Amino acid sequence: MRVALLWVSCFLSLNGIFGQQQQMYTQFMYNKMALNPAYAGNETYLSGTLMYRDQWNGFPGAPKAQLLSVNLPRLGKRIGLGLNFERQSIGITEKITYELMYAYKFLLGEGTLSMGMNVSGRNYIQDYTDERLFAIQGITMDPAIPQTIQSRNLFNAGFGVYFNTNKFYFGGTIPRMIRADIDFDTNQLFSTEVRHLLLMTGGTFIINNNVRATPQLLFKAAENSPWGLDLNFSLTYKDQYTAGLTYRTGGTRGDLGESIDLIFGVQLSERLMFGFAYDISLSKLRTVSNGSLEAIISYNLIPRKIKTIIVNPRYF
Repeated sequence: MRVALLWVSCFLSLNGIFGQQQQMYTQFMYNKMALNPAYAGNETYLSGTLMYRDQWNGFPGAPKAQLLSVNLPRLGKRIGLGLNFERQSIGITEKITYELMYAYKFLLGEGTLSMGMNVSGRNYIQDYTDERLFAIQGITMDPAIPQTIQSRNLFNAGFGVYFNTNKFYFGGTIPRMIRADIDFDTNQLFSTEVRHLLLMTGGTFIINNNVRATPQLLFKAAENSPWGLDLNFSLTYKDQYTAGLTYRTGGTRGDLGESIDLIFGVQLSERLMFGFAYDISLSKLRTVSNGSLEAIISYNLIPRKIKTIIVNPRYF
């Protein structure tokens, strides 16, 4: 029964992966530039962010992702630039992405409206020499399995908008606008990068001098894939310690959703922030997985000359 459930879970998971190709992070609120190019240059100083995600821990060949984001200081008052470097792996497949973001900003009322674009390159790798591959009659006897490492490079581009005030933000992006061919056989066109639509919003409400509450939402939609929601609510104490809870929709028929996610963050200093998330699966994968783990470290290179007393703090 356990083996049968494992195969069913694999099938259902692959069914969802068919359309949902964009890497998702539980702690998206700490690194919005990973999803939306319009966030680039949102600050006047240099910041760097490292993220690591181990999805479906304990499941052989489960997805893993590592991300480095570099948000460059804003040029003048208008131009933002940023860089993303990401590695994803699932089974014998590896994908390495490198992106350049450009954003142009306008003052709009009490907030700032940014319009951005990204250009990206990706290297897809299929390692058919992986020792984990298994065939009943032997891999060498199956002509459909090449005994090589295959690689393919491709290009894409995306667009995004982002608006924020001191205590509210809203953003939308289509990170991949081109249906780039990801088939390793150049004579066929069965597999392409699909277009995604991502919408995010959130706001902060002051409860008292020490505590503020922040509800946030991330909407995800992709071609040939069900849409999904991340609904997050967090509390921050003295602008230093944050605890949050996220409900993620999804799963299969009969499931209560995809997961419940616990998020903890601490501002270790004015420059250094650390966050951790643990996703508790609500789908049938919970019988073969220990949940998903995610960690983030962010460092802000804030010049001493702009370290001033903040009368009206900006959270977004």
